[in-house]
Amino acid sequence: MTVRELLNRLRWDPTAVRVGVTIELRVRKQGRETTQQLPFELVQEILPAGVVSQDGTFLPYHRIVAVRRGREVLWPAPARSEHGQT
Repeated sequence: MTVRELLNRLRWDPTAVRVGVTIELRVRKQGRETTQQLPFELVQEILPAGVVSQDGTFLPYHRIVAVRRGREVLWPAPARSEHGQT
C-alpha cells in the first residue's frame, strides 16, 4: 500500500480509526535534517504528489518518513537508498 492509499483510506473509510494518527515529515532546520509531526486532522487535501496542510503548505510524499498511530507504524517509508522515492 502506498502512503497516498493509506491516507485516502484514513480520510474516506468510515471504519478507519483516525484518532491519534500523525504524519512524520523530514524537514531541514538551520542546515540540519530533522523530523516533525503533522496531526492527520490538519491534512486539508490528499493530492497525487503530496498533501496540503491546513495552513496551505504543500508537503510532497518523498518527505514523509512514516505514518503513525501512537507508537504503531501504519506506513514506513522505503529505505532512502531506493532512489529516494516513496
